[in-house]
Amino acid sequence: MNHEQEFPMSNKMGFSLIEVVIAIGIFLVTVLALVGLLGPTLQSVDEVEKTDEVSSIVNTVNAFLHNSDAIATGSNFETVFNAVAAGNSATLFVYQAYRGDTEAVQLKVGFDENETASPAYADAVKATASEADLDDAAGTIYRVVLTPSSVIPLAGTDLGGNSVTYRSSERNNATDAYTLSVGYANYWEGSFAMEVRIYAESPGPTFSYTKTLGVLKDEVPVFTYNTAVVR
Repeated sequence: MNHEQEFPMSNKMGFSLIEVVIAIGIFLVTVLALVGLLGPTLQSVDEVEKTDEVSSIVNTVNAFLHNSDAIATGSNFETVFNAVAAGNSATLFVYQAYRGDTEAVQLKVGFDENETASPAYADAVKATASEADLDDAAGTIYRVVLTPSSVIPLAGTDLGGNSVTYRSSERNNATDAYTLSVGYANYWEGSFAMEVRIYAESPGPTFSYTKTLGVLKDEVPVFTYNTAVVR
């Protein structure tokens, strides 16, 4: 008697080499597609962060020009007008600075310490950002340049009712900015409009504290907008 036990053959079979190769190929294509999407996503996040930061700088500058007690003796209007009129531009610096020897930082804003204007303006500038101050900057330094805006009327009248030219009709080719033609005493508009250009610069040995409009006109600002101070 044959005591050998017969076992049925299994119907289970492994994956063939071709199937494995196809599966790996599909997996790799999927991974590459995801990696390709990751780049634009990270770029979008970076752009959103930069937009938020620039928005914060704009809000800081507007608050400083319109409401800061540190720059006003009579009114912010007179102070800002005289600052721009002195050289057809005025420069502010906005930056994060270390607090003493700690790692904590605080937002600071101030005029270029070399700005010159009428005595009223000179006495008013308590909020300045000196070159030494910027040595303590933590991160990007924002150079904010104020120039006369095209929104300013071309002409108006002085106190005696005489016609007065307020600004140039065209931008100066050397500075890419309009030129004021009148001083504070003869400017009788209710507001003073300015073009604001914001440049982002890195602190360190390559940072140049003083830059003329002639130099800046060849550089690209991160943002440009118009604002105005009112009497």
